[in-house]
Amino acid sequence: MAAGEYVSVSSQRDSERADLRIEARELAANPDEELHELQDIYTQRGLEVELARQVAAQFQRHDALAAHARDELGIDHNSLPSHCRRQ
Repeated sequence: MAAGEYVSVSSQRDSERADLRIEARELAANPDEELHELQDIYTQRGLEVELARQVAAQFQRHDALAAHARDELGIDHNSLPSHCRRQ
C-alpha cells in the first residue's frame, strides 16, 4: 500500500514539474499574454478590472511562476523541492 502511495505522489510531482516547465516557457515567450491570464483569473474571482490588473502585475513582478502555479495551475509552488521552483 505504501508503494502505491509513493507512486501516486511521485506521478503527481512529475506532472506538476512538467506543468511548471511549460508555464516557465510561456512566461518567457509571452509575458504580456500571461499577465492578461492572471488578470482574467482575478476578475473572475470578483476583483474590478483595474485592481485585477494591478494585482496581476505585482505578482508577476514578484514571482511570476509562483503566481501562475498557484492561481492558474492550482499548484502549491512552495511545496515542491527547491530545485523544481525555478525552471
